[in-house]
Amino acid sequence: MGVKNASHQHDPPAERWTVDGIEDSPDGPLARLEREDGTTFDLPLRNLPAGVREGDLLDLQDGPDGVSARILDRETRERRAAMQARLDALNSADDGAADDGEITV
Repeated sequence: MGVKNASHQHDPPAERWTVDGIEDSPDGPLARLEREDGTTFDLPLRNLPAGVREGDLLDLQDGPDGVSARILDRETRERRAAMQARLDALNSADDGAADDGEITV
């Protein structure tokens, strides 16, 4: 019987979660994490990487020592840039509307 290869060939796949919110609780700050399928759970902020903030995309890996997390910096920046571009497009579409305070239905 051989020693398990350190190449991570048999490790479960990593999961990507978004930090949906950070809230105070009686037990300390909690991060509400959301998976792409809408599943959410709360995790003590102390269990996540330092500097994590709302909107960050995390790579969660379940291992023999528990769950480890790392911030996916590049993916987070790309997602934020895409969301900002969408917001800018929506706001520029509103710029052409009459701004006389009247609402047309």
